[in-house]
Amino acid sequence: MAAPSEAGTRLAVTGGAGGRASVLPWRRLASFAGLPVISLAGSLTVIPVISSVGGAQGWAAVALGQALGTGAATVLQYGWGFVGPTTMVGLDAPARAHLLWVSTLSRLLVGAVLFPVAALAAALLAPAGHGLLAALTAVALGTWGMSAYWFFVGTGRPGHAARYETVPRLVVQLAAALAALLTRDPLWYPILFLAGQVATIGWLTVRLSEISFSRRTWAEAVGALRDQRAAAATDAVVATLSSVPTSIMAAVAPASLAVFAAGDRVQRLAQSGIQPLYNAFQGWVSEAPPAGVGSRMRLAVGATSCAGVVAGVAVALGLPVVDHWLFAGQLEVGHWVSSVFGLALALWSTSSAITFDVLAPAGRTDVILRSTAACGLVAIAGIAVLPRIWGAAGGATAVLLAQLAAVVVQAAACRRMTAPLSAPSVTVPSLTAPPGTSG
Repeated sequence: MAAPSEAGTRLAVTGGAGGRASVLPWRRLASFAGLPVISLAGSLTVIPVISSVGGAQGWAAVALGQALGTGAATVLQYGWGFVGPTTMVGLDAPARAHLLWVSTLSRLLVGAVLFPVAALAAALLAPAGHGLLAALTAVALGTWGMSAYWFFVGTGRPGHAARYETVPRLVVQLAAALAALLTRDPLWYPILFLAGQVATIGWLTVRLSEISFSRRTWAEAVGALRDQRAAAATDAVVATLSSVPTSIMAAVAPASLAVFAAGDRVQRLAQSGIQPLYNAFQGWVSEAPPAGVGSRMRLAVGATSCAGVVAGVAVALGLPVVDHWLFAGQLEVGHWVSSVFGLALALWSTSSAITFDVLAPAGRTDVILRSTAACGLVAIAGIAVLPRIWGAAGGATAVLLAQLAAVVVQAAACRRMTAPLSAPSVTVPSLTAPPGTSG
């Protein structure tokens, strides 16, 4: 399929087989890139509020819940971020609405098991007296896995993402933070955030999906769980990387947990600013004709990597400057910790771009799984050992080494993928479109 027309400023770059020009999707990039700015406003508001009303231990409990909840959300995505946008190519509006509902239904089945497990783990690992706070935070953040962001990437509609997810989530976050500040009780943050998430997800589902509880629809939802096992396994490993480091830190170096969680949380907020880039590029690469796909992949990886370097430098140099304000005077993040997290962020950006803009469009979920597994294994091993020696800086170093392992595995695989880079073969889940639809 030829790339769609993009209005506005364009940059033509010659490359790929046949020398066809690739045009950067500036409008799509700009629109998706604006979404995290909205999200960051809410996330940055929560940090000083929780730190001031809950102290260092309250913040550590919330950070632990956020880490476990983020991990649960990643598992809950069940590979839809990898296969969803590509699957939507060629589907008409009714078929896309049906696909969204099948995705939602399949993830609800996973969530029925996942949410209690995440809550229990958070309660057991939380600082004394903060088990409920950590558990509720884990469940609230876990609902992010029900996001339809992959759907908006596939449709190329960042405005819908803002309307149905980003802006409502910002309102909920600000309301939850205000309630915690006024009551001086951090429990109101996860309680209101969870309630708002449920309402937002319900509204989005009713407006955009084709709700059906027919036997055929249930069969498709269960079939998606079966067919997307490889992509889901990748999400599970990513979830491990998201949640396990903080959890292990709580066990092996509890005195360093708060500082490590502070650096890790800021790094993950910065990641949310990079994510729209490789997400927007993913659909652009998938739409490319065979002659231009290699050029588009290189542009996507290069642009995202450059953005990651800029963000990494900002974290490395800026976090020690603003940590007193950001954490309400409760924590101090040193330059060593911030610099290592900044390097990890830059490597993560490159790895993510290769995953979503090269390997996913080429249908190489096997390579994605291997690189992610290597990342997870190195993270677990490193976080179990290094914090005992260097504290929070040791934990950050483990995260850096994990991202380096992922890039090494991906680079080795990409060198063997010359042919797929020119003409990717896409593997999609075997979902049957509803009667009367194409695709």
